[in-house]
Amino acid sequence: MRKITIVISVFIVLLLMGYTGYRGYKVWKQDHWLTMARGFAAKGDARNEILCLRQALALNPQSSEACHLMADLADATHSDAALVWRQRLVDLNPKSLGERLALMQTAMNFGDSAVASNALAGVSAADQKTAVFQTAAGLLAAGVGQTPAAKAYFTEAIKLDPNNLVPQLNLAALQVRGANAVEAAAARDNLKRISLTATNRTVRHQAKRELIADAIRFDDFGTAEALTKDLVAPTNAFFPDRLLRLDVLLKDKNPELNSTLAACERDAAESPAQLSGMAVWLMKNLSPEQALAWLQTLPNPTRTNQPAAPLMAECQLRMGDWKKLQAGIQGQNWNDLEFVRHAFLARALRGQDLQEASAGEWVVALNIANDQKGALISLSRMAAAWQWHSETEALLWLVVNRYPEERWAPPVLMQSLINGGRTRPLLQLFGLLSRRNPADLEMKNNLAFAALLLGAQELNPHELAKEVYSKWPQSPAFAATYAYSLYLQKQYADALKVMQALAAKDLDNPAVAGYYGLVLKAAGNAEKAKVYLRLALRIKLLPEEQALFQQALIN
Repeated sequence: MRKITIVISVFIVLLLMGYTGYRGYKVWKQDHWLTMARGFAAKGDARNEILCLRQALALNPQSSEACHLMADLADATHSDAALVWRQRLVDLNPKSLGERLALMQTAMNFGDSAVASNALAGVSAADQKTAVFQTAAGLLAAGVGQTPAAKAYFTEAIKLDPNNLVPQLNLAALQVRGANAVEAAAARDNLKRISLTATNRTVRHQAKRELIADAIRFDDFGTAEALTKDLVAPTNAFFPDRLLRLDVLLKDKNPELNSTLAACERDAAESPAQLSGMAVWLMKNLSPEQALAWLQTLPNPTRTNQPAAPLMAECQLRMGDWKKLQAGIQGQNWNDLEFVRHAFLARALRGQDLQEASAGEWVVALNIANDQKGALISLSRMAAAWQWHSETEALLWLVVNRYPEERWAPPVLMQSLINGGRTRPLLQLFGLLSRRNPADLEMKNNLAFAALLLGAQELNPHELAKEVYSKWPQSPAFAATYAYSLYLQKQYADALKVMQALAAKDLDNPAVAGYYGLVLKAAGNAEKAKVYLRLALRIKLLPEEQALFQQALIN
């Protein structure tokens, strides 16, 4: 027995040694691939850098450094994969201010203000008191047109860090676009000062870009051309500044445009980051056809890989050339963007009325993206852009159910359901959100309101409406829901009392007016009721509301 025990012990030790050795080998291999990736990055060899990073991620999908390098590469080439990688980094480091700000910036680059807002919403209270957060919040507010809020954020950032020129620059950039001529003139002077005196090249050049945008607004192309010429003069000029110069030359119909464009196209063909920027500029400023024609001049290996292949597909999608889109991407492999390729195939097939094949490709795209939050969000954005309403709603439900931290998703789904007149799914959404946050009175009121419309007595909507109203009787929405509850219970005098406690301007709100009209008619004032019922019918209503108010007008 003792011999058997010794043998087993030795066997276990050998197993453990083997396991430890295997782990050590994996760590060594991962470091090896990362070292090679860094070397290729230093040489500007993006293709080999990606290949090495994929090997490193296969060994350790949670490698922050590998994810960072992939995110930076995707950002540089304006690839949809950037959002996927930035989101993964936030998931790996949810408390990191830097990761959240990077996700916010990438989302803003893609015009996705919802994801950008959600990234900032997860920042800790302590980090929100920093100048860098206040600056980021100001940029987001400015990006969605909330100018007063943006100014307030930038002003607070300046107070927190008076020597930092970035929030000063951002505040001046907002003010120079404002209607206040005196403030705009002072802001213009501030931008000129920063463009001449800032020791940080990035800040100095951004001030010049803001001055260029200001000159273009006033058709001052002489100033704009002089400033862009200054920006692109260094041999290591930022490629987007060369594209900015193209903007100016195009708007001014300058004869230098053709030669400058040709030079940009030549240089962009040799760099993945520049290639992407060039193609996007051509699509936006000239045409998808011209962008595609240029992309098709690239060498075959470049043309069939990222970022050129997805860009060519985007051109064909915008052109509606479904057969060529399908043929071009059918046999390709986009690696981390395979879900996008299959989504494009689904769009191409639906464009040819091949509904069953399209649905099959969409299922493949969903299966590939299934466990990646960023990929699911990207697919939902694509489906919304194509006006695929059922696919968009299905993806939004996935995000809402799986990722409660994505606070942007419920309002987007809610609006989609309201637009589609889908009251039953709305009730389900209100129920889910109310269970997640029982203290949310607005959501509890929404739940009561939808349940009353649908007669869902199992949810005790009358008790819910009374509870919410008792906690905030000043709310017109809460009052309307409670009055409707009393109306359904034939307590007309009490319902009228609730509505008449509101201000006249609140009763004139179409979202409230219909319920006042119902109560007025029940109380015997049919003529006055018609005024409010007609007012309610001017806006978008849920089908049950529409029928309710129309019936009240007829009878």
